[in-house]
Amino acid sequence: MFCKKRRLFSTLLILCLLMWGFASAETGFSPQPVIRDEALTSNPQPVASDEPLAAAPSDATAEEEPEPVAEAPYEGLEVYFLDLGRVDSILIRCGGENCFIDVGFKENAKAAVKFLRAMGISHLHSYVGTHGHFDHIEGTPQIIDAFRPDRMYFSHLGAINAVIDCADAAQQEVIAATEKVILQPGDSFTVGEAVMTTLGPLKVKNVNTGNTSENDNSLILRLDYGHRSFLFTADTTDKVLRAVNAQFPGKLNVDVFKNPHHNGAHDEDVIDMIRPAVTVICTDDGHQPTKAYQSLLAAKGSRIYITGPKNQGNVAIVSDGQSLEMRCGYSVQGVVLESVPKLHVGQEYDLKVTVDPADALIPQTQLGWNSSDPSVIQVYNGRVRAMGEGRATVTAVAVNGVSGAVEVECWLAYVTLDQSAMNLAVGQTKKLGAKITPSDAKGVSGTWMSEDESVATVEGGRVTGVGEGVTRIVARLSNGAEAACDVTVKGRMATSVKLDRRKAEMKVGDNLTLSATVEPADFNADDLEWYSSDESILWVDQSGNITAVKPGKAKIAVVASEGVYDVCAIRVK
Repeated sequence: MFCKKRRLFSTLLILCLLMWGFASAETGFSPQPVIRDEALTSNPQPVASDEPLAAAPSDATAEEEPEPVAEAPYEGLEVYFLDLGRVDSILIRCGGENCFIDVGFKENAKAAVKFLRAMGISHLHSYVGTHGHFDHIEGTPQIIDAFRPDRMYFSHLGAINAVIDCADAAQQEVIAATEKVILQPGDSFTVGEAVMTTLGPLKVKNVNTGNTSENDNSLILRLDYGHRSFLFTADTTDKVLRAVNAQFPGKLNVDVFKNPHHNGAHDEDVIDMIRPAVTVICTDDGHQPTKAYQSLLAAKGSRIYITGPKNQGNVAIVSDGQSLEMRCGYSVQGVVLESVPKLHVGQEYDLKVTVDPADALIPQTQLGWNSSDPSVIQVYNGRVRAMGEGRATVTAVAVNGVSGAVEVECWLAYVTLDQSAMNLAVGQTKKLGAKITPSDAKGVSGTWMSEDESVATVEGGRVTGVGEGVTRIVARLSNGAEAACDVTVKGRMATSVKLDRRKAEMKVGDNLTLSATVEPADFNADDLEWYSSDESILWVDQSGNITAVKPGKAKIAVVASEGVYDVCAIRVK
């Protein structure tokens, strides 16, 4: 049998084997905040189907399926009050940006750096040094050196000089290269979508980093996120707070109040100005607020959270702009994340977490989350979303810094076709096969489309020639991946072809021209294809002209359309 005919039969066999479809691989604002001690409600598992998907009809343009949308936003405000002793050490995270306020002494900075790194933080967008007392800023150089903030905020130049005095030569170079801003009342800056506004001090005076009067120079900052607000007061005094309230009436009234001067007690009229729903007291076990002060706060409707191992330990407050969720506790000893199956772009997955001991947190999902590469994997409250191809490490961190991690791999699911080019006649249909990789990609759907339906249409992978011309048949996945086949449509399909002879004899060097009759009569003769079973014996051009090369037997075939051909057997003497 001649070689081209074998290829034709093979093509027919392949087309039969490729008769398969394009399948699936797969409330309103309340004036008072809602305060919860439990975790935010987790989202349900996404639903995926393994059932084959119907192809887009050939007379309609297929719409891509929308990307899955998380029920909870992949953002929010997190404020951590770290338990490092009788010091302020506060982390604020929002919208992918990080701000750190004070830190304490040098010995506190080491623990703060460890905690921030456990939270997946490698860079600060801003650092705030509230005033020049060493119990607030002595460890600042270590924070600046480790996380290289974009800028540093202070209340006065003396506080900047105090930080420099605490730094070694290398740290001084880093501080010198960092933008430094002295905040004035009314100034503001952002942490993601949250806005930090300076309320005080109204006037800096008696700058002396070794004197208690420096407390009056403390920055007073109000943080607003949605309908929720926080007040950071450093070591300021009641006298200064009264003056600020007179200058900015009502601005001291917030949801969360960071108690000034650690465990210091404050007058009733000051608490009435603030009216906090939550008061956070940053202190150690040896310096607790008095029972009388705690009773006053409770009588004013404020819930009290105190850092320190014998109290709440690290205190974290999470807000979606409406509610406040309190996360605190020190009893977690281990966090383990179970392995995650390979995800495809757009897929979501709820991570499975085991906390040791099992009753350490109620519920166990009171954890902070971060991804080593948000362009690959985003994570919010234990649910991951695959964003791009690659690998990323997802870490869950308890409020005491104990963490667990798992590597997540994301596939960019893609589609391939079994043909990159196809020739058709008008009215002819051929099957185009598609394959989705990976084969177990859940929730991925696929559709077919023709870029020019006046040339060719497609339905379920079956391509039909409509009119002469060139177009592309596209297989497109719901995640945007696609593959295409170039289709050329020529004339009408032949129904029969006959040669003017079925047998012949030739001598070496002789020439012979075969003639073909094709039905229908308007078939374009230029579309005929001529083949020799052995070109070392017989050679034929695409007009049917044959040359005898050497003695032997061979066959000449003419192909009009797929499956429509005729053969002439020739003996060369």
